[in-house]
Amino acid sequence: MEIKDIGKALILVLLTLGTASAGTQSVIGSAHDLSPGQGGDACAYCHTPHGTAVNTPLWNQALSTTVYEIYQSSSLEAAVGQPTGASKLCLSCHDGTVALPVAGMSGSRGAYISPGQANLGTDLSNDHPISFVYSDSLAVKDPQLRPASLLPESLKLDRDSELQCTTCHDVHDNQYGDFLALPNQRSQLCTSCHKLDGWIGSSHEHATASVIGSHNSYLREGPYQTVVDYGCLSCHRPHAAGGNERLLHFRQSEDNCLSCHDGSVAQSNIKSQLTLLSRHDVAAYRDIHDPTEFPLAAAQHVECEDCHNPHAVQAVAAQAPLVPGAMLKVSGVTSGGGIALEARYEYEICFKCHADNPDRPESTITRSISQTNTRLEFDPSGPSFHPVVSPGVNKHVPSLQPPFTVASVIYCTDCHSSSDTATKGPHGSMYAPILRLNYETTDYTAESNHAYALCYSCHSRNSILSNESFPGHKRHLDDRIPCSACHDAHGISSAQGSSTNHSHLINFDTSIVTRDPDTERLEFEDLGIYKGRCYLMCHGQKHSGQEY
Repeated sequence: MEIKDIGKALILVLLTLGTASAGTQSVIGSAHDLSPGQGGDACAYCHTPHGTAVNTPLWNQALSTTVYEIYQSSSLEAAVGQPTGASKLCLSCHDGTVALPVAGMSGSRGAYISPGQANLGTDLSNDHPISFVYSDSLAVKDPQLRPASLLPESLKLDRDSELQCTTCHDVHDNQYGDFLALPNQRSQLCTSCHKLDGWIGSSHEHATASVIGSHNSYLREGPYQTVVDYGCLSCHRPHAAGGNERLLHFRQSEDNCLSCHDGSVAQSNIKSQLTLLSRHDVAAYRDIHDPTEFPLAAAQHVECEDCHNPHAVQAVAAQAPLVPGAMLKVSGVTSGGGIALEARYEYEICFKCHADNPDRPESTITRSISQTNTRLEFDPSGPSFHPVVSPGVNKHVPSLQPPFTVASVIYCTDCHSSSDTATKGPHGSMYAPILRLNYETTDYTAESNHAYALCYSCHSRNSILSNESFPGHKRHLDDRIPCSACHDAHGISSAQGSSTNHSHLINFDTSIVTRDPDTERLEFEDLGIYKGRCYLMCHGQKHSGQEY
């Protein structure tokens, strides 16, 4: 036997023993065995006994000199640089820039790696980050990473404590497929490093829904059949991701949700809701949302992640105003205007866009007091408000239907929700502004159960038309004056209104109600329980201090 053959045999024995000692499989016969007959030259594509590069494992391949685009993310705590160590060895084949060696001929060049999933190219910005120090201190900076000292033995860092390709892949052992160091069914490999807050017990962590009908080809054609088995891979892919930041399947974040939440995998068809007349139009915004954004100053946008944390969502009910399961572990703005890293109440999530943010949506109704900051409208110190943050101040509301009482608290989504009763949440509705039932605000609207269906879902129509709380209710409605002409559904800020002039949600729509020409006043005065006085002009009728 010649010396070079002895060298090859020695390499083969060492590699075979190295994998066999761990109770795993040899490189022989795997996708990394490129020998013509899958025989003794299996190792020669990567290793040679002589003439190798310094500080390499007898490497038989030229290293690429390219400068790579590397993974970047606003939420990344690790310091990721150009590939180092074992990752450079892997990329000497898998970046497609260097021809592969000819088996048994050190330095000889053959074909390049074929285009496809194994050819990562030189753009690594859509691949899991590599060549960074993974330490216990990194896990302190990012609590959703497990400390390096607690990683499974199968996931090995290099001598410089850097995470490399070889941390997740064992190039000599393909027993788990894709040369993975651990099986990744139900995200066993992913969750060995990633400790996502809320993941255990979440809807996505244990969803048994079939992905066979998904519009995501990655899921349809992959090794598993259910969401629970794909786990993290239901939304993320470690290589060649469509959405580079956070390694999502698709670049547009909503596509990652709607490829399943279109009725093909998840039971509810959220995608259809987002095509309705009034909607949170997630498709209208591109590359604006960021998980690290400051809610009080973020540019106007809406994405699924503004309201939902896909790692923590649960199908559990809650009682208003507590955050429901579908909105767990999402940031918010408190009733006092502070930042809540984890919202406790549903309204705090709504306040991110509809409160102090200067780019918040505007109202379509012009009122005596103009206010679009819902945090101020629902402020418990205000003269009147719908009971979203706290129970209302009016203790005499005879029209309330059971189970509602004057002590009740409601959700924003009790009014703003899908018009499709099979789908919950303010995704989209046929009634603006994303109302679950019809609420007419147009002047000269004929009163009907449908015209004010939203109001009548909580307030008895019979009570209203019987004038139990206000003797002019029926007359005003018969005269085709809409509820919104007098009442501001959210409430009135304490900085702008008073309990004398703005109780009972009184804040006139100035396109319908104008000043009394005799007194030049546009005003309501509360004179006690079921008593009041108005100064205004409406539908040609003067109220110059008219009492009831």
